[in-house]
Amino acid sequence: MSSPKTIKENIARAKSYGQRKDYLRCLHALSLSLDDLAESQVFGREKFEIGILVDEVIRQLLSMEELQRVLPRNMKYTKGQEKKLAAMLLKIHNTIKDAMEKAAVEKVRKQKNHIDKYILAGQKFLAEKNVKEAKKYFRKITDAFPDERGLLQDVGGRLVKSGFPADGIEYLERAIAATPNDSRAYISLLLAWEMMAEHDKALDVIKEISRRFGANESIYIRQAKLFLGKRMYTEAYDAAAMVLKTNPMNAEAKKISDKLGPKVFGSRYTPGQTTADAAKSRARKNGNKSSASINLDGSSAGTEKKARKKAPSRQPSKVIKLDF
Repeated sequence: MSSPKTIKENIARAKSYGQRKDYLRCLHALSLSLDDLAESQVFGREKFEIGILVDEVIRQLLSMEELQRVLPRNMKYTKGQEKKLAAMLLKIHNTIKDAMEKAAVEKVRKQKNHIDKYILAGQKFLAEKNVKEAKKYFRKITDAFPDERGLLQDVGGRLVKSGFPADGIEYLERAIAATPNDSRAYISLLLAWEMMAEHDKALDVIKEISRRFGANESIYIRQAKLFLGKRMYTEAYDAAAMVLKTNPMNAEAKKISDKLGPKVFGSRYTPGQTTADAAKSRARKNGNKSSASINLDGSSAGTEKKARKKAPSRQPSKVIKLDF
């Protein structure tokens, strides 16, 4: 059972909603407050004060333009009728809420249909290789719904796959700026730079993909091919070797590795071994050799042997006569 203080606080919250023109919350909060009042044992001065607060909120509701068609004009608070008034307010609240939800669903449906209509029209022109007309439709729909999730990425991807990578880059970069955690736009942007033979920009995209999402076999293979295009053979080999580490059966990686491995390592070529792995292996071997030549007393074995050898006897140096 709610106390008079709690009931007053709940009505004050309803009043606050009314001041902000948040009529749905105002209706709901006032309905709950009236239910609590009906079930409470509040009498005398406290009930009179609560009645004044309820009247204030009702006047707020009646003054709202959005509610004037749905609220009874003669609606008022009457002592002993709290339950009846609460039920009426809750019914009005639920009716408005349902109508708003249906309207929102209908709005989304119309928006989706509108987007689909323009996307299909643009795709039709792309199929005809008329990119100028296609971009007119794509521009209109992306400008009309800039916040539609996935729209920019979809348009950019369509342009790239249809053979117009330069036109798709703008949309893909906007998509990445809007949703940087969606990997699809990065993949389409990578394809665009690859198609344009912009190796450095494509490698920059791969770097960003690896940083945000981690690399996989496909990314390493594409990286290896890009390095090959730049004649960076060691880097290309390393990218292919990273694939063979996890999947020795990858045919593309093996082809690149077998082609470049002998050039990088010579006869010491081992598939799946990166240049970093080879450097670590050499460092370990060199470390073992150094430790093996140290005696327990800290001196080196080579120095001890040299110390045991008899010093060679000094012989007078030959005098070289120079005739002038």
